[in-house]
Amino acid sequence: MSEADQIARTKSPVTVDSLTVDLSKIGIGRGDILMVHTSLASLGWVCGGPVAVIQALIEAVGPTGTIVMPAHSAQITNPENWGMPPVPKEWIAPIKASMPPFDARTTPTRNMGAVAELFRTWPGTVRSHHPSASFAALGSLAGEITREHALEDPLGERSPLGALYRLDARILLIGVDFNRCTALHLAEQRRWPDRSRIKEGAPLIVNGVRRWVDFEITEVMDDVEFLTVGASATDAGFVTQAPLGEARAQLTRMRDIVDHAVSMWS
Repeated sequence: MSEADQIARTKSPVTVDSLTVDLSKIGIGRGDILMVHTSLASLGWVCGGPVAVIQALIEAVGPTGTIVMPAHSAQITNPENWGMPPVPKEWIAPIKASMPPFDARTTPTRNMGAVAELFRTWPGTVRSHHPSASFAALGSLAGEITREHALEDPLGERSPLGALYRLDARILLIGVDFNRCTALHLAEQRRWPDRSRIKEGAPLIVNGVRRWVDFEITEVMDDVEFLTVGASATDAGFVTQAPLGEARAQLTRMRDIVDHAVSMWS
């Protein structure tokens, strides 16, 4: 969407102050632990773009709160599994040999959006050390949330998702639906702990040396399946919806949505 189109669909400029007011109206408060998924374009014309969105979130949760966003980097994965698009078989070995290793400071996100990409570089933000499924966190509990992230458990109990569930975090969806709710992968792991596993791998720095490291992860379902969970949770009263700029925001507790999904799938 062009900037002219954004201006045309926006009633008045979306600012740090207006976003902060809207976040308060939906129920976000000081001290909240907040996992955020954002479509910047959905908000309309934002004065300051992703910087304004992050500043408003920081203001909303205050100095005792914590903000978390996915910082996934799907490009740091086993090229044998790539399908969109696949690469020629003869490329596999040279890709594995030359792919730059994951670096929490510099590896960019992929398909996470402008807000998440900026957030991972924000001063004070801490990033977990999974090569393809990292999370970035800022605030009083950032270190605790990102400390453990097992290679073979990217979206399970030994990941930031497990920590967020234990800490009773809340989930904020800005202009996106529950098919973007990463927390539902934790519910998936709980419901089907014995699901088939696939061979993964990534280049990592091990004892100061770049190495290709092989590991296995549990296969995940298509996140389109999560839309049914979101609709059911909304009907059950677990989701609050309100305007945020020109977008629709949805707020829920992580424990509520994860437990609801497990119950639905049982």
